Amino acid sequence: MITIIPQAEINDFAIKIGYSPQELLRQSLIAFIWQNLQDVKTEIFHIQKQYKIDKPIDFERLYENGTVEEKDTWKDYQRFDHLFYKQEILETFLKQLA
Repeated sequence: MITIIPQAEINDFAIKIGYSPQELLRQSLIAFIWQNLQDVKTEIFHIQKQYKIDKPIDFERLYENGTVEEKDTWKDYQRFDHLFYKQEILETFLKQLA
């Protein structure tokens, strides 16, 4: 169940801990994005380690030279590519907030 906190309570809390409501929101977003970015990087690392690759293009090379079969690894490739995309989005937004 999602709890909705009234804006007045958020404002009061922010002031009590010495932040403006805007700064509290900014810091909360930074922490949220940072945690998600670490999770994404961890997943990327595991796939890199498993296939001994660095970037999604390297996965394509594995297919081209026959090192791995596409039918067995397609989901990993899609996940790997999506993680790089998500990493880029998170890092871009994090830079905007910093």
